[in-house]
Amino acid sequence: MPDEQYAYLYLGDSPDVTAQSCAVKVPYPTVGSAAFETARMVDAARNANGEMVGRMVGRSSDKQTLGWKRIACRDWWAMHRWFEAGHFTFYCRYFDHNTGVWRTRLFYLGDVRANPVRVDEITGAPAWYEDAAFSVIDCGVVE
Repeated sequence: MPDEQYAYLYLGDSPDVTAQSCAVKVPYPTVGSAAFETARMVDAARNANGEMVGRMVGRSSDKQTLGWKRIACRDWWAMHRWFEAGHFTFYCRYFDHNTGVWRTRLFYLGDVRANPVRVDEITGAPAWYEDAAFSVIDCGVVE
């Protein structure tokens, strides 16, 4: 399979997101710049003995912060043009690092940052971006 078939995440408009049917292939982040987090909402309190009594509410919710030490403008712009074209929420196919399986869930775009490098004085366009990053966050919709 050609290299362009592989990506770190696959984004799309429907739950049927695959490597072949996705709208956006998110390139592999820089090593050490792909923090995977899982949040669990808990309904908890302490009983008369001071012991925690609680239970998990809903399901676990995942978040991935992706970063690139250096990323080409064409790659950065392709992803963000898609987000800006009305895709605040989207389906994300990702590898669940807690369970070792690929999942597809509804996500939304979190914070975005990028440092433009060698900005052209006439066009305003950079030659590339450094320390670029964004987060994709699980909406928590129960399947």
